[in-house]
Amino acid sequence: MGAWDWQPYVEPLPFFPYTDALRLDKIHPEISGNKPLKLAGFVQAFNPKTHRSLLSFGGAHSNHLHALAYVARSLNIPAFLLVRGYEHLPLTPTLQDCQNLGAKLVFLDKKTYARRYEPEFWQELEQRYQALVIPEGGAGELGELGCKPLAHLAQHYEEVWLACGSGTTALGLAKGLAKYQAQTQVCVVNAVADQGERRRAFSAQMPKSVRWRLLDEAHLGGFAKITPELRDTIARYDAQGLPLDPVYTAKLCLAYESQASTRKALLIHTGGLQGRRVGSFNH
Repeated sequence: MGAWDWQPYVEPLPFFPYTDALRLDKIHPEISGNKPLKLAGFVQAFNPKTHRSLLSFGGAHSNHLHALAYVARSLNIPAFLLVRGYEHLPLTPTLQDCQNLGAKLVFLDKKTYARRYEPEFWQELEQRYQALVIPEGGAGELGELGCKPLAHLAQHYEEVWLACGSGTTALGLAKGLAKYQAQTQVCVVNAVADQGERRRAFSAQMPKSVRWRLLDEAHLGGFAKITPELRDTIARYDAQGLPLDPVYTAKLCLAYESQASTRKALLIHTGGLQGRRVGSFNH
């Protein structure tokens, strides 16, 4: 199965009679989740006449970099992964996979990594690596393209729930719902403590015809923060055969539990299970 030739797995969500889960974690054995969907538009934009590699940014446990390494290998395109961290430290399982897949790891210190949004830095990287530079997490309009088809599955529900970091999947989904003229409300659980940044961005970017709400107090202290309550949630869903990660999907399910009603809802399990491989995570 190719990175984007996937079949939808929709099944009842444990504990909730009116709720289904879209299991993006099951669409591919190696790069499950929304990350390959977000990469589809960038791969379409890759021009071998002007680009010789793919390049992007991420942390040591990045689902995005893991997916990019696999996709690049499958397409026989060199990949350069700019990692926030230091070369002398042991590789995480995620980065070891990336290296085994043939991707080149380039480690950046905190100050240099902070430049990842600067146009001048992008131009420098494009020239140095002859690369198509992909924003961190596959964000942006090209990242939204592969997420728009999710609207086909969500349009018949009263609500669709998903977690977000960059917000790309939510925006792609919402734009797809707008084309269907669906009445589905998009409910987004923000995994990042961002001082209102995501709300401001959504207010400007969400289609006017789509109803949406943002739960921006569900991050439990910040991005990748793990609490005892989160561990308990993961253990409960594991027992039901639904693996969650501590960064996104566990926070999604915990937030939904506090808000669930009799409305027909679809929860999008966005995959991204690299967070379960973190050494300090042991539930």
